[in-house]
Amino acid sequence: MVWLILAYLFHTLGELCLSPVGLSYVSKLVPGRMIALMFGMWYLAIAIGNKLAAVVGGQIENITKEYSLSTFFLIFTIVPIIAGLIIFVLNPVLKKLMHGVR
Repeated sequence: MVWLILAYLFHTLGELCLSPVGLSYVSKLVPGRMIALMFGMWYLAIAIGNKLAAVVGGQIENITKEYSLSTFFLIFTIVPIIAGLIIFVLNPVLKKLMHGVR
C-alpha cells in the first residue's frame, strides 16, 4: 500500500512543479495578444491527456486478458520513457525556437 501512496504523492508533486513552470514559459514565449488563448490550449492539452489516460486505464481488462497485468503497467513505463527521449532529442530545436528567452 505504501507504493500506491508514494505513486500518488510523486505524481501530484510532479504536476505541482510542472504546471507553474509550463505556464511561465507560455507567458514568456507567446505574443501578448495570444496569452489567454495559449493558456487555454495548455489546459486543453492537460484535459486531453487525462481523458487519454482514462481511456487507456479503462482497457485494463482487455489488456490483462490477452497479456498480463505486468504488461499493462509496462505500457505506463515505456510510454513516458519514449516521450522523455523524444523531448531530449528535440531540446536543441526547442531552444533555437525560443530565440534566447530564458
